[in-house]
Amino acid sequence: MPQRLNASSPSAGPALSLSPLNDRLDRLDAARWLAALAVVLLHCAAQAVSDAQAYGSKDWLAANLYDSAVRWCVPVFVMISGALLLNRDRPLDARQFYARRAARICAPLIFWTLFYLAWRSVLDWWDDGRIDFSFWPRKIAEGAPYYHLWYLYMIVGLYLFTPMIRALYHRSQPAARRLWVVGILGVAILDALYRQALDAGQGFFLTWFLPYLGYFVAGRMIYDAELRIPRPGLMLILSVLATAWGVFTLSESGKLNLYFYDYFSITVPFMSLAAFQWIMDTPRLPPLSTLAPLTFGVYLIHPLFLDLVDRTGPAIMPNAAWSLPVQTVTVFGLSAASCWLLRRHPATRKLV
Repeated sequence: MPQRLNASSPSAGPALSLSPLNDRLDRLDAARWLAALAVVLLHCAAQAVSDAQAYGSKDWLAANLYDSAVRWCVPVFVMISGALLLNRDRPLDARQFYARRAARICAPLIFWTLFYLAWRSVLDWWDDGRIDFSFWPRKIAEGAPYYHLWYLYMIVGLYLFTPMIRALYHRSQPAARRLWVVGILGVAILDALYRQALDAGQGFFLTWFLPYLGYFVAGRMIYDAELRIPRPGLMLILSVLATAWGVFTLSESGKLNLYFYDYFSITVPFMSLAAFQWIMDTPRLPPLSTLAPLTFGVYLIHPLFLDLVDRTGPAIMPNAAWSLPVQTVTVFGLSAASCWLLRRHPATRKLV
Protein backbone atom coordinates (compact mmCIF):
# COMPACT_ATOMS: atom_id res chain seq x y z
CA MET A 1 0.00 0.00 0.00
CA PRO A 2 1.74 3.21 -1.13
CA GLN A 3 2.68 5.78 1.48
CA ARG A 4 1.35 9.28 1.01
CA LEU A 5 3.81 12.13 0.53
CA ASN A 6 4.13 13.90 3.87
CA ALA A 7 2.97 17.45 3.26
CA SER A 8 5.17 18.77 6.05
CA SER A 9 8.40 17.24 4.78
CA PRO A 10 10.99 19.36 2.96
CA SER A 11 10.39 17.48 -0.30
CA ALA A 12 6.69 18.25 -0.16
CA GLY A 13 7.11 22.01 0.01
CA PRO A 14 5.30 24.30 2.47
CA ALA A 15 2.49 22.76 4.48
CA LEU A 16 -0.76 24.44 3.43
CA SER A 17 -3.50 22.81 5.45
CA LEU A 18 -6.29 24.35 3.43
CA SER A 19 -4.93 23.58 -0.04
CA PRO A 20 -7.02 21.34 -2.30
CA LEU A 21 -4.07 18.94 -2.69
CA ASN A 22 -3.62 18.45 1.03
CA ASP A 23 -7.36 18.08 1.46
CA ARG A 24 -7.48 15.26 -1.09
CA LEU A 25 -4.46 13.56 0.46
CA ASP A 26 -6.19 13.75 3.84
CA ARG A 27 -9.18 11.99 2.31
CA LEU A 28 -6.89 9.24 1.06
CA ASP A 29 -5.62 8.83 4.62
CA ALA A 30 -9.24 8.61 5.77
CA ALA A 31 -9.90 6.02 3.07
CA ARG A 32 -6.95 3.93 4.29
CA TRP A 33 -8.03 3.63 7.92
CA LEU A 34 -11.70 3.20 6.97
CA ALA A 35 -10.76 0.37 4.58
CA ALA A 36 -8.55 -1.28 7.23
CA LEU A 37 -11.36 -1.10 9.80
CA ALA A 38 -13.74 -2.52 7.19
CA VAL A 39 -11.38 -5.45 6.52
CA VAL A 40 -11.37 -6.36 10.21
CA LEU A 41 -15.18 -6.14 10.39
CA LEU A 42 -15.45 -8.27 7.25
CA HIS A 43 -13.33 -11.05 8.74
CA CYS A 44 -15.11 -10.87 12.10
CA ALA A 45 -18.49 -11.16 10.35
CA ALA A 46 -17.24 -13.90 8.02
CA GLN A 47 -16.72 -16.24 10.96
CA ALA A 48 -20.42 -15.98 11.83
CA VAL A 49 -21.66 -16.05 8.23
CA SER A 50 -19.65 -19.19 7.43
CA ASP A 51 -21.72 -21.21 9.92
CA ALA A 52 -24.13 -22.74 7.40
CA GLN A 53 -26.22 -24.33 10.15
CA ALA A 54 -27.01 -20.87 11.55
CA TYR A 55 -28.39 -19.66 8.20
CA GLY A 56 -31.47 -17.49 8.62
CA SER A 57 -30.99 -16.87 12.35
CA LYS A 58 -30.98 -13.34 13.75
CA ASP A 59 -27.22 -13.46 14.34
CA TRP A 60 -26.53 -14.85 10.87
CA LEU A 61 -28.62 -12.13 9.24
CA ALA A 62 -26.78 -9.43 11.20
CA ALA A 63 -23.40 -10.90 10.25
CA ASN A 64 -24.47 -11.12 6.59
CA LEU A 65 -25.46 -7.46 6.60
CA TYR A 66 -22.16 -6.41 8.19
CA ASP A 67 -20.16 -8.55 5.76
CA SER A 68 -22.07 -7.15 2.79
CA ALA A 69 -21.66 -3.57 4.03
CA VAL A 70 -17.85 -3.64 3.89
CA ARG A 71 -17.16 -5.61 0.70
CA TRP A 72 -15.71 -2.42 -0.76
CA CYS A 73 -12.64 -2.58 1.53
CA VAL A 74 -10.08 -4.31 -0.70
CA PRO A 75 -11.16 -2.53 -3.91
CA VAL A 76 -10.77 0.78 -2.08
CA PHE A 77 -7.21 -0.18 -1.07
CA VAL A 78 -6.48 -0.81 -4.76
CA MET A 79 -8.08 2.51 -5.73
CA ILE A 80 -5.90 4.32 -3.19
CA SER A 81 -2.85 2.71 -4.82
CA GLY A 82 -4.06 3.85 -8.24
CA ALA A 83 -4.70 7.39 -7.00
CA LEU A 84 -1.11 7.64 -5.74
CA LEU A 85 0.86 5.64 -8.31
CA LEU A 86 -0.80 7.11 -11.42
CA ASN A 87 -0.01 10.66 -10.35
CA ARG A 88 1.33 12.55 -13.40
CA ASP A 89 2.96 15.21 -11.20
CA ARG A 90 5.36 12.76 -9.52
CA PRO A 91 8.05 11.44 -11.89
CA LEU A 92 8.42 7.68 -11.90
CA ASP A 93 11.71 6.04 -12.80
CA ALA A 94 11.03 2.34 -13.40
CA ARG A 95 14.27 1.18 -11.75
CA GLN A 96 13.70 3.26 -8.63
CA PHE A 97 10.05 2.25 -8.52
CA TYR A 98 10.87 -1.48 -8.59
CA ALA A 99 13.61 -1.04 -5.98
CA ARG A 100 11.26 0.83 -3.62
CA ARG A 101 8.36 -1.57 -4.13
CA ALA A 102 10.62 -4.57 -3.62
CA ALA A 103 11.95 -3.07 -0.39
CA ARG A 104 8.40 -2.38 0.75
CA ILE A 105 6.73 -5.69 -0.20
CA CYS A 106 9.40 -8.43 -0.15
CA ALA A 107 10.17 -8.49 3.58
CA PRO A 108 6.48 -8.53 4.65
CA LEU A 109 5.63 -11.10 1.96
CA ILE A 110 8.35 -13.54 3.03
CA PHE A 111 8.04 -13.01 6.78
CA TRP A 112 4.25 -13.16 7.04
CA THR A 113 4.03 -16.09 4.63
CA LEU A 114 6.31 -18.14 6.88
CA PHE A 115 4.71 -16.76 10.04
CA TYR A 116 1.17 -17.70 9.05
CA LEU A 117 2.17 -21.09 7.68
CA ALA A 118 3.73 -21.81 11.07
CA TRP A 119 0.70 -20.31 12.82
CA ARG A 120 -1.63 -22.58 10.82
CA SER A 121 0.44 -25.58 11.95
CA VAL A 122 0.23 -24.36 15.56
CA LEU A 123 -3.56 -24.05 15.27
CA ASP A 124 -3.78 -27.62 13.93
CA TRP A 125 -1.88 -28.78 17.01
CA TRP A 126 -4.08 -26.58 19.24
CA ASP A 127 -7.32 -27.94 17.74
CA ASP A 128 -6.60 -31.66 17.43
CA GLY A 129 -3.07 -32.33 18.63
CA ARG A 130 -1.50 -33.01 15.21
CA ILE A 131 1.50 -31.32 13.62
CA ASP A 132 1.41 -31.00 9.83
CA PHE A 133 3.84 -29.16 7.54
CA SER A 134 2.91 -30.94 4.31
CA PHE A 135 0.55 -28.20 3.13
CA TRP A 136 3.23 -25.47 3.15
CA PRO A 137 4.47 -25.84 -0.48
CA ARG A 138 0.91 -26.09 -1.83
CA LYS A 139 -0.26 -22.98 0.02
CA ILE A 140 2.73 -20.99 -1.21
CA ALA A 141 2.12 -22.13 -4.80
CA GLU A 142 -1.54 -21.14 -4.48
CA GLY A 143 -0.55 -17.65 -3.29
CA ALA A 144 -2.69 -18.05 -0.16
CA PRO A 145 -0.59 -19.05 2.88
CA TYR A 146 -3.42 -17.61 4.97
CA TYR A 147 -6.83 -16.34 3.95
CA HIS A 148 -5.86 -12.65 3.82
CA LEU A 149 -2.34 -12.90 2.36
CA TRP A 150 -3.61 -13.37 -1.19
CA TYR A 151 -3.62 -9.55 -1.36
CA LEU A 152 0.19 -9.38 -1.08
CA TYR A 153 0.57 -11.94 -3.87
CA MET A 154 -1.92 -10.07 -6.05
CA ILE A 155 -0.28 -6.69 -5.48
CA VAL A 156 3.08 -8.07 -6.68
CA GLY A 157 1.60 -8.52 -10.16
CA LEU A 158 0.06 -5.04 -10.04
CA TYR A 159 3.38 -3.46 -9.08
CA LEU A 160 5.24 -5.36 -11.80
CA PHE A 161 3.11 -3.70 -14.49
CA THR A 162 2.55 -0.28 -12.88
CA PRO A 163 5.20 1.59 -14.95
CA MET A 164 3.63 0.31 -18.19
CA ILE A 165 0.08 1.01 -16.95
CA ARG A 166 1.14 4.51 -15.91
CA ALA A 167 2.68 5.24 -19.33
CA LEU A 168 -0.46 4.08 -21.14
CA TYR A 169 -2.68 5.96 -18.71
CA HIS A 170 -1.00 9.31 -19.34
CA ARG A 171 -0.99 8.81 -23.12
CA SER A 172 -4.76 8.34 -23.18
CA GLN A 173 -7.74 10.68 -22.94
CA PRO A 174 -10.27 10.64 -20.07
CA ALA A 175 -12.93 9.13 -22.34
CA ALA A 176 -10.63 6.23 -23.17
CA ARG A 177 -9.80 5.73 -19.49
CA ARG A 178 -13.48 5.53 -18.65
CA LEU A 179 -13.83 2.84 -21.28
CA TRP A 180 -10.93 0.96 -19.65
CA VAL A 181 -12.69 1.02 -16.29
CA VAL A 182 -16.02 -0.12 -17.73
CA GLY A 183 -14.42 -2.74 -19.99
CA ILE A 184 -12.07 -4.26 -17.41
CA LEU A 185 -14.67 -4.36 -14.64
CA GLY A 186 -17.25 -5.68 -17.10
CA VAL A 187 -14.99 -8.58 -18.10
CA ALA A 188 -14.15 -9.17 -14.42
CA ILE A 189 -17.86 -9.44 -13.58
CA LEU A 190 -18.34 -11.96 -16.41
CA ASP A 191 -15.32 -13.91 -15.14
CA ALA A 192 -16.79 -14.04 -11.62
CA LEU A 193 -20.09 -15.33 -13.05
CA TYR A 194 -18.15 -17.95 -15.05
CA ARG A 195 -16.26 -19.10 -11.94
CA GLN A 196 -19.51 -19.25 -10.01
CA ALA A 197 -21.28 -21.30 -12.68
CA LEU A 198 -18.46 -23.80 -13.19
CA ASP A 199 -16.97 -23.67 -9.68
CA ALA A 200 -13.62 -22.75 -11.28
CA GLY A 201 -10.52 -21.61 -9.39
CA GLN A 202 -8.68 -18.29 -9.52
CA GLY A 203 -5.67 -19.48 -11.55
CA PHE A 204 -2.02 -18.50 -11.10
CA PHE A 205 -1.62 -15.74 -8.52
CA LEU A 206 0.50 -13.48 -10.77
CA THR A 207 -2.57 -13.04 -13.00
CA TRP A 208 -4.88 -12.07 -10.12
CA PHE A 209 -4.10 -8.37 -10.56
CA LEU A 210 -5.67 -8.18 -14.04
CA PRO A 211 -9.31 -7.60 -13.00
CA TYR A 212 -8.14 -5.18 -10.29
CA LEU A 213 -6.77 -2.88 -13.01
CA GLY A 214 -10.30 -1.52 -13.33
CA TYR A 215 -10.24 -0.39 -9.69
CA PHE A 216 -6.63 0.81 -10.03
CA VAL A 217 -7.43 3.15 -12.93
CA ALA A 218 -10.75 4.24 -11.42
CA GLY A 219 -8.97 5.31 -8.24
CA ARG A 220 -6.92 7.96 -10.04
CA MET A 221 -9.85 9.05 -12.20
CA ILE A 222 -12.14 9.57 -9.22
CA TYR A 223 -9.31 11.35 -7.38
CA ASP A 224 -8.90 13.73 -10.37
CA ALA A 225 -12.70 14.06 -10.82
CA GLU A 226 -12.43 12.59 -14.33
CA LEU A 227 -14.86 9.88 -13.28
CA ARG A 228 -17.83 10.56 -11.03
CA ILE A 229 -20.29 8.12 -9.54
CA PRO A 230 -23.74 9.75 -9.36
CA ARG A 231 -25.33 9.87 -5.91
CA PRO A 232 -22.63 7.67 -4.34
CA GLY A 233 -24.32 7.46 -0.93
CA LEU A 234 -27.54 6.07 -2.42
CA MET A 235 -25.64 3.69 -4.72
CA LEU A 236 -23.58 2.46 -1.77
CA ILE A 237 -26.66 1.72 0.34
CA LEU A 238 -28.55 0.02 -2.50
CA SER A 239 -25.58 -2.16 -3.50
CA VAL A 240 -25.01 -3.21 0.13
CA LEU A 241 -28.64 -4.23 0.49
CA ALA A 242 -28.55 -6.05 -2.86
CA THR A 243 -25.42 -7.93 -1.81
CA ALA A 244 -26.94 -9.01 1.52
CA TRP A 245 -30.18 -10.02 -0.22
CA GLY A 246 -28.26 -11.96 -2.90
CA VAL A 247 -26.28 -14.01 -0.36
CA PHE A 248 -29.44 -14.74 1.63
CA THR A 249 -31.43 -15.71 -1.48
CA LEU A 250 -28.81 -18.00 -3.02
CA SER A 251 -28.02 -19.76 0.26
CA GLU A 252 -29.98 -22.26 2.29
CA SER A 253 -29.60 -24.00 5.63
CA GLY A 254 -26.51 -26.19 5.51
CA LYS A 255 -25.32 -24.83 2.15
CA LEU A 256 -24.08 -21.30 1.58
CA ASN A 257 -23.57 -19.53 -1.74
CA LEU A 258 -21.31 -16.52 -1.28
CA TYR A 259 -21.07 -15.38 -4.90
CA PHE A 260 -22.33 -11.88 -4.06
CA TYR A 261 -19.37 -11.41 -1.70
CA ASP A 262 -16.94 -11.70 -4.63
CA TYR A 263 -15.09 -8.44 -5.30
CA PHE A 264 -16.38 -8.70 -8.89
CA SER A 265 -19.95 -9.84 -8.31
CA ILE A 266 -22.66 -7.83 -10.03
CA THR A 267 -23.04 -5.60 -6.95
CA VAL A 268 -19.62 -5.11 -5.33
CA PRO A 269 -17.97 -3.03 -8.12
CA PHE A 270 -20.79 -0.48 -7.88
CA MET A 271 -20.49 -0.53 -4.09
CA SER A 272 -16.71 -0.06 -4.23
CA LEU A 273 -16.68 2.83 -6.71
CA ALA A 274 -19.47 4.53 -4.77
CA ALA A 275 -17.65 4.07 -1.45
CA PHE A 276 -14.44 5.65 -2.78
CA GLN A 277 -16.39 8.49 -4.40
CA TRP A 278 -18.28 9.09 -1.15
CA ILE A 279 -15.03 9.23 0.84
CA MET A 280 -13.48 11.66 -1.64
CA ASP A 281 -16.61 13.85 -1.53
CA THR A 282 -16.95 13.95 2.28
CA PRO A 283 -14.93 16.85 3.72
CA ARG A 284 -15.45 16.15 7.43
CA LEU A 285 -13.91 12.67 7.67
CA PRO A 286 -10.96 12.75 10.10
CA PRO A 287 -7.79 11.79 8.19
CA LEU A 288 -6.13 10.31 11.30
CA SER A 289 -2.74 10.72 9.62
CA THR A 290 -0.94 9.03 12.51
CA LEU A 291 -3.19 5.95 12.15
CA ALA A 292 -3.14 5.71 8.36
CA PRO A 293 0.51 4.46 8.15
CA LEU A 294 -0.41 1.59 10.48
CA THR A 295 -3.12 0.20 8.19
CA PHE A 296 -0.82 -2.11 6.24
CA GLY A 297 0.33 -3.68 9.49
CA VAL A 298 -3.26 -3.91 10.74
CA TYR A 299 -4.15 -5.83 7.60
CA LEU A 300 -1.26 -8.23 8.13
CA ILE A 301 -1.61 -8.77 11.89
CA HIS A 302 -5.34 -8.83 12.61
CA PRO A 303 -6.03 -12.53 11.78
CA LEU A 304 -3.71 -13.50 14.64
CA PHE A 305 -5.93 -11.70 17.16
CA LEU A 306 -9.09 -12.99 15.49
CA ASP A 307 -7.85 -16.56 15.92
CA LEU A 308 -6.97 -15.94 19.55
CA VAL A 309 -10.38 -14.40 20.24
CA ASP A 310 -12.09 -17.26 18.45
CA ARG A 311 -10.31 -19.88 20.58
CA THR A 312 -10.17 -18.16 23.94
CA GLY A 313 -13.38 -16.11 23.93
CA PRO A 314 -16.93 -17.27 24.70
CA ALA A 315 -18.12 -20.29 22.73
CA ILE A 316 -21.21 -18.34 21.66
CA MET A 317 -21.12 -14.62 20.89
CA PRO A 318 -24.54 -13.29 21.91
CA ASN A 319 -26.32 -10.76 19.72
CA ALA A 320 -24.04 -10.37 16.71
CA ALA A 321 -25.57 -6.98 15.95
CA TRP A 322 -23.51 -5.43 18.77
CA SER A 323 -20.87 -8.09 19.54
CA LEU A 324 -19.34 -7.99 16.04
CA PRO A 325 -18.64 -4.22 16.15
CA VAL A 326 -17.17 -4.62 19.64
CA GLN A 327 -14.97 -7.47 18.45
CA THR A 328 -13.94 -5.43 15.40
CA VAL A 329 -12.86 -2.41 17.43
CA THR A 330 -10.98 -4.64 19.89
CA VAL A 331 -9.09 -6.57 17.20
CA PHE A 332 -8.40 -3.37 15.23
CA GLY A 333 -7.02 -1.65 18.34
CA LEU A 334 -4.79 -4.59 19.29
CA SER A 335 -3.52 -4.87 15.71
CA ALA A 336 -2.80 -1.13 15.44
CA ALA A 337 -0.96 -1.16 18.77
CA SER A 338 1.12 -4.17 17.69
CA CYS A 339 1.96 -2.50 14.40
CA TRP A 340 2.96 0.69 16.21
CA LEU A 341 5.32 -1.29 18.45
CA LEU A 342 6.83 -3.16 15.49
CA ARG A 343 7.44 0.12 13.67
CA ARG A 344 9.33 1.49 16.68
CA HIS A 345 12.24 -0.94 16.21
CA PRO A 346 14.52 -0.86 13.12
CA ALA A 347 14.65 -4.67 12.95
CA THR A 348 10.87 -5.04 12.60
CA ARG A 349 9.85 -1.77 10.97
CA LYS A 350 10.06 -3.15 7.43
CA LEU A 351 7.72 -6.03 8.27
CA VAL A 352 4.69 -3.77 8.58
